[in-house]
Amino acid sequence: MYNYIFNDNFRKNAVNNNLYNNMVYDTNKSSLFAPAEAYNNGNLYSNLYSQYKNYKPVELKANNEREQLLLDLSRMRFTAHELNLYLDLNPDDESMLALFNDYRREANALMSQYEAKYGPLNLSSNSLDNSPFSWVSDVWPWEGRYYV
Repeated sequence: MYNYIFNDNFRKNAVNNNLYNNMVYDTNKSSLFAPAEAYNNGNLYSNLYSQYKNYKPVELKANNEREQLLLDLSRMRFTAHELNLYLDLNPDDESMLALFNDYRREANALMSQYEAKYGPLNLSSNSLDNSPFSWVSDVWPWEGRYYV
């Protein structure tokens, strides 16, 4: 069971001890990683990224066009989500809101492009209007082959 009293006390102590204020988001766009690097590092903000020892994130590579579209879509959605989290705390930052909207639009365009070529990605997809349950006839991930 969730301990609400502990959570409330932690929040009060954190505010009093300036724990939240120590995590300063630099809103300068030059302090942001590019989407590919942010996705690989798991963090959009270069000033908040702390590399573990000599660990270097693996550079992700796609083997075909379908995988490239999925990778690009994942990168854009990750970047938009990170900016969304920032905007939850800083809703008046117009430059970051504009950047969020750019990445959101790009992610939506990539999703439309993918679904036009390869079918739906989720149950709320508009591509299901014409052919519901179309994923049944598609290749399943464990089959290990894709249409190129």
